[in-house]
Amino acid sequence: MCQFCHKHGEGKKWYLQAKNYSDQLLSDMNRRRYILDFISDIGHGHVSKLENTFRQALKAPAWMRHLFYSFYEKRYQRDHFGQVVPMEDLERVLDLANSVVLMPCICRKNTTGKNDATYCIGLGIDPEKLLDVKEAFLETFRPGPDVKVFQKLTKSEALSIHKKFEKEGLIHTLWTFKTPFIGAICNCDRADCLAMLSYQYEFRLFFRSEYVGQVHEESCIGCKACLAMCQFGAIGFSVNRRKAFIDPVRCYGCGICRTLCEQQAIELSSRNGHPIAHKLW
Repeated sequence: MCQFCHKHGEGKKWYLQAKNYSDQLLSDMNRRRYILDFISDIGHGHVSKLENTFRQALKAPAWMRHLFYSFYEKRYQRDHFGQVVPMEDLERVLDLANSVVLMPCICRKNTTGKNDATYCIGLGIDPEKLLDVKEAFLETFRPGPDVKVFQKLTKSEALSIHKKFEKEGLIHTLWTFKTPFIGAICNCDRADCLAMLSYQYEFRLFFRSEYVGQVHEESCIGCKACLAMCQFGAIGFSVNRRKAFIDPVRCYGCGICRTLCEQQAIELSSRNGHPIAHKLW
């Protein structure tokens, strides 16, 4: 299990513990201040500055770069860190949240300049009740008078939206705001997500999921549809066997590859029981 499961889940999946979604955690003033600063800083930041930082880091010796990364990764684990979560666990997460709200994506506001890219789901962070959070969003996005910034969702509606995102190839990630409080589900890709941008430069802002993918060769017909879905480059194709396969070293266990597999030849199994992937987080 990932570090957070031991620290914040008593040896169980930390994101399935109701205490990590509690209003009591959200009422902490330091956490609320962090959320407000996060909305403002990320919403008005410049991706080019972040990417330039990573490019400069590539010029440093590998040992120095990874030492630098290790320091800041621990800092982010304390403040704002994520984990990949597949659909089956996402259903249980939605049961734990006090409110579920569809809202604009701060990452995509940063990378594309679009104010209406609604790819994020607030968990417990209901802007209609948290007026300071609402004001911070409105200040950052400055929507027009006819634009609905926040949309309350039922569990069924949220699941439907996430299934739509899966078909588009987006992975689901849970995020903390001052760990262990879980405040959002993001739906990410390598083009516009700041966490995925960081991942490409080997700077980790999220854990892999508690699962790892596996292809059942007897069911795979070699159509290659799954190859295009993987955000992590973990799926390959054997020309000799005419079968797809999943590299457990690269797999993040998001399960998105299953979406286009009409043969249902791909399944997720526990990362803990995998001989290679159990130590890869």
